[in-house]
Amino acid sequence: MFVVALRQLAFEEPASRFARMRKTVVKYLGKNVEAKLLLRVLENDYFVLAQTFGQIFGPHVDEEPSLSQVLSLAIGLDDLRVFSETALNSWYQQWHQRQITLTEKARPALSEKMQALIDNLTGSSATAANAWLTICLLASVDWQFNELSTLSAREKAEDLERVLLVQDIFVELKAQIAKSGSIQNLNVEALSNLVWQCARQLAGKLRPNLLLLVEGQTEAIVLPHFASLQGLSFRLNGVEVIASGGAKQVARRYLTIKDTVRLPVICVLDGDAADAAELIDDSLRNGDRLVSLTVIELEDSYPPPQLYFLLEEQLSKFGQTLAGSEFDIPDSGRRKAALNKIFRDRGLGDFDKIAFARQVVQSCSSASDVPQEMAKVVEAVRLTLSGE
Repeated sequence: MFVVALRQLAFEEPASRFARMRKTVVKYLGKNVEAKLLLRVLENDYFVLAQTFGQIFGPHVDEEPSLSQVLSLAIGLDDLRVFSETALNSWYQQWHQRQITLTEKARPALSEKMQALIDNLTGSSATAANAWLTICLLASVDWQFNELSTLSAREKAEDLERVLLVQDIFVELKAQIAKSGSIQNLNVEALSNLVWQCARQLAGKLRPNLLLLVEGQTEAIVLPHFASLQGLSFRLNGVEVIASGGAKQVARRYLTIKDTVRLPVICVLDGDAADAAELIDDSLRNGDRLVSLTVIELEDSYPPPQLYFLLEEQLSKFGQTLAGSEFDIPDSGRRKAALNKIFRDRGLGDFDKIAFARQVVQSCSSASDVPQEMAKVVEAVRLTLSGE
C-alpha cells in the first residue's frame, strides 16, 4: 500500500502516472484467473480502470465523498497547478480515443453531487482537467493506512516526509469535519472550499514550485546546502534540483519540460557547454533562466587556500595528507588532471568528485564558504522565486 501511495504522490506527468496505475491494476488482477474479462475492459475503458484501482486500494466506504477522496482531489488540483494544458491534453487524447467507442452505460457514472464538485473545481469547459480530476476521484487510495512502522530505514529517509505530509493533512481534515458533522452533509460549495484548502497546504511541499536543472550529481549535492548557508531553504520553498547527466541532457530535458510544466525552470551549465547554452537560450520561456558558469567542475570554483583545506579534509578520511608532499594544483582553470595525480600517487585512484561534494557539505558552514559561481545560482533561484 505504501508503494502505491508513493506512486500517486510522484512528480510525474499525468500520462506516465496513469500508465503506472494501469500496470499496477493489471499486475494485481493477473493473479485472479476470473479477472480476464475485466482485464479486456480495462484495455479500452480508463474510467473503469481508475474505478478498479480505487476499489483495490481505496478507503472501502460506501459514503461519498470520503475524506480520502477529498484529499485525492486536492492532489489532483496540485497536478493542475504544476502541469500544463499540453501535458494534460497529451494524457487525455491517449485514452479518449479508446473511450469514444464506448457507450455511456459502459462508463462508471459519478453522482450528480460529485460531478458538480469536479465542475466547480475545474470549470465545466476544461475537458482534460475535468477528466483528470474524475480519475483522481475514482482512483483514490486510502490515505489513512498503518504501515509506517514496517518501513525500512532507506524508505523512511527517502519517502516518509511526503507520506507524513499527506497523512498530517488527513488528520487535520478529519478533526475539522468532526466539529461540523458528517462530510456527506456538506454541499458542493463547502466541499470545493475544503478541497482547495487541502490543495493550498500541499502546494510546493508535495510537488515543487521551481525546477533547477543541473548537469551532475555534485551540483545536486552542494546547491541545497549553499542555499541554506545564504538563508534560502530549497525544501521550504519547493525547489527541486534535478541532476540531468551532462549539458546535452540538461538541454534535452528543458526542451521537454518547458512544454509540460507550468513551473519556472532554471538551467545551470558548466563553462564548457556553449552549444547547449545556445540551444536553451534560444528556447527560454518568460520567467525561466539560464545560468552559465565560468568554471567546469565544483573544485575549479574555489580559491587555492579553500581548496587545499577541503582536500585535506577529504584525504584525512584515508589517513592521508597534502602536508609535506609535492603537488601542483593550478591557481585557476581546470584542476581535474592535477587532482587525479594527487589521489593516484596516494594509491586512492582517481579524484572522487562526488566524495568531494559531500566533504564540501560537511566542511562549509557559513555564507563566506560559498564559491562565487555557486552563489550566482542561489541568487538566480531567489530572484525567480520572488518573480523578479
